[in-house]
Amino acid sequence: MAKCLKQEVFILFRRWPALLLILAALIGSCWLGSTQPIGTEKYDRHIDAKSYWLFSRGEFRRQVLDGWLLSSFSRKSLEEVTESYGLEDAGIQSLEEIYPLTAKAQYVRLLWFAGGLIFLCAVLPAALIRYPLDTGFPAMTAGLVKSRRRVALAEIAVFFLTALLLSLISLLVQIALFAGSIVSQAGFAYFLYTLLLRLLMDLAVLSIPMYLAFRIRRMSAVIVLNAAYGCLCYALNVLASRWEGVIPIPLPAFLHGLRALWQPNGPGLWIAFSALVSLGFIVLFTSLSLRCFERS
Repeated sequence: MAKCLKQEVFILFRRWPALLLILAALIGSCWLGSTQPIGTEKYDRHIDAKSYWLFSRGEFRRQVLDGWLLSSFSRKSLEEVTESYGLEDAGIQSLEEIYPLTAKAQYVRLLWFAGGLIFLCAVLPAALIRYPLDTGFPAMTAGLVKSRRRVALAEIAVFFLTALLLSLISLLVQIALFAGSIVSQAGFAYFLYTLLLRLLMDLAVLSIPMYLAFRIRRMSAVIVLNAAYGCLCYALNVLASRWEGVIPIPLPAFLHGLRALWQPNGPGLWIAFSALVSLGFIVLFTSLSLRCFERS
């Protein structure tokens, strides 16, 4: 198994077109994850707003600190700005103190929205699963090591590790841009468990495109179907964000969008339920992918 995994990594780093596509998917994921989700309400600058627009410290300085609000072309006093953010009782003494207080709302916004996974759904299974299978190298390796299962496990491991790395990078980049003070505000324990839950849900969402790449033999069909699946996950994600509470629909993309899960001191039982559902999807579609490769 270790030799198969090493070989898969060795071959991957010599597929420059695949690496360039993966890099493009990472950039697309960072970009789309930072945009306003289609189908949600317009942004509201209130700190505890249900739908929150992401903005960096630089954008904050241009729009507020320099005396201008996006929704108005007139200068606002400190009292008017704090009132627009719902911070009348926060003891704000200067406009510089407002931006760090937006970290919690922006962090929750980063976690619930899985739109950037569209690019990963469309690119990763095609580049990491379907293309190698089409070249015949996995089948040849399976003949040499006398185990199709070990070769398939190596393919799946490389896929999940790459997906995990891309998801982590995109999320950390977004956190640094929009919610850099979340650890100091909400604590490291909150940051760690929400980060791990987000990564687990991302892998669960991507497990279905991985299986389709094993199952479908035409590259074009894999890309089209997985891109369509990514758009479906986008719609389910936005649909779930409209509910204030938790609805136990066992679909990773839907659970991903339930904002209540990502709040500080969120419902522990439902967080555990979401994690178990995500883990179940990963195990299920990994098993189906193994069976598909073994029988092909």
